[in-house]
Amino acid sequence: MDLLDVTGVPQNLRLYGGVSCKKIGITLDGVNYLLKLPGNLKGRVLHNVALSYSNSPVCEYLGTEIFRMLGIPAHKVLLGKRGEKIVALCKDFVHSDERLYEFREIKSTFEPAFIDEFGNETDGMGSSLEEALLVIHEHPVLKRVPDAEHFFWQMFIVDAFIGNPDRNNGNWGILIKNDKEIRLAPVYDNGNCLNDKWDDEKLSKFMDDRQLLLNEAYKGKVCFFTNRKNKKINPFQYIESGKNCECNNALNDIVKSINREWHSICALIDGIDVISDVRKEFCRKILKIRKEKLEEIVNKFELLS
Repeated sequence: MDLLDVTGVPQNLRLYGGVSCKKIGITLDGVNYLLKLPGNLKGRVLHNVALSYSNSPVCEYLGTEIFRMLGIPAHKVLLGKRGEKIVALCKDFVHSDERLYEFREIKSTFEPAFIDEFGNETDGMGSSLEEALLVIHEHPVLKRVPDAEHFFWQMFIVDAFIGNPDRNNGNWGILIKNDKEIRLAPVYDNGNCLNDKWDDEKLSKFMDDRQLLLNEAYKGKVCFFTNRKNKKINPFQYIESGKNCECNNALNDIVKSINREWHSICALIDGIDVISDVRKEFCRKILKIRKEKLEEIVNKFELLS
């Protein structure tokens, strides 16, 4: 695939938050883009990893395209280069008459306020899944967004599928136009998926050991959200528990979509020239394992019904 060369394109006046990587705004042909550069891993202590820069721009592209293939609205991402670095060009989806409100901002205005273990009001960044669902169900703003919970579970399941542990209160939300019209923001911030910080040596090591690969695929995975005991949730274990009907419904839809798009997903991975054959093989293998696990859960539910 061709990379869009944005070397020397000046920054615009749009500023973007977040700490996962360096972000700058640029404008191409009158369209604003958030340019995400690879995270600098030099000097960071990462176990058995020798990369200088992460593969987060490529993973942003792959993760986002998988969301889109599965029928879930996601921001538009292009791959490019700026100097010698591979970058992700994320089309700015916030219109001039809109404002993006992240879930943490919504949660921090929930009444009554949530209280932490020390008796203090929280700031919206708490990780309790139970609290998040309560806000989705009961907050007066989100009550005006009928598909909010279904969208949340779609993200939860697809993040598990692509191995994105970083979905949190600060990287999904809603768009409000002129303080009147509300819509869900498309899925964005998918760069920390598909083991973006692993080098080929570590990828190969896990592919050569079935138990290591299964553990990385789903057995040992956790996400941002926590249970009532303040323990991080394994998303596959939660999905398999069947305790949430909305999650179950989203799972059925997503598994059908994954099966329908599976060959296209593999072709997408194989078409990325700027990653190694080892990384391509790892992505296909780990996604196939997760796909089969999700299918197993759906089949289990059908047997129990």
